[in-house]
Amino acid sequence: MPRFVLSLILTVLALVMAAPVAAQQDVQISFGRSLRIEGSALEITSDSLEVDQTTGASIFSGNVLAVQGEMRINAQMLRLEYEAGARADTRRIGRLLASGGVTMVTQSEAIEAREAVYSLTAQTLELTGDVVFVQGPNLLSGERFVVDLRAGTGRMIGRVRTIIRLD
Repeated sequence: MPRFVLSLILTVLALVMAAPVAAQQDVQISFGRSLRIEGSALEITSDSLEVDQTTGASIFSGNVLAVQGEMRINAQMLRLEYEAGARADTRRIGRLLASGGVTMVTQSEAIEAREAVYSLTAQTLELTGDVVFVQGPNLLSGERFVVDLRAGTGRMIGRVRTIIRLD
C-alpha cells in the first residue's frame, strides 16, 4: 500500500476517534432473525422459580440461562409476562424482562447490559445500563439501546462509542 494512502487512512481514523461523539446517534443494524424469540421451545435453567398467581408471570432467579435455538440469554433474574386475555393453557409470552447483568449471544452477535426488556408482541428489544453490542468485528456501546427487530434497526443512546473495523 502506498505510504500516502496509509497516511490518509491513519489521519481519518485519528480524526474519527478524536471527534466528539453526539449524545445520540442512529445505527443501522442488520439483526436478521437471530435475536427473535419465536418458533422453537424456550428452555430456561435457574436456581429458583416463582409463579405470581395473580398475574401468572414466571420469575426465574439466580444464574438464569435461557436458550432458544442458537440464542442464549444469561441473567440473574428473568421474568416472563404472558399476553393478556389468553386462556391459561394457551398463553403466549408477551414480554421477557431480564436484569442483573444480561448477556444475549447468537452466532453473529453479542449484547451485554444491566437490564433488558424484550417485547415479543411488538418485536422490540430495549437494553439499558452500560450496553455493549458486538456484531462481527464491530462494537457499539452506550447507555441505552432500542431495537426494532422487525425492521432490523437500532438506536444507541447516551455517550455512544463506535468501533468499526476497516479491514
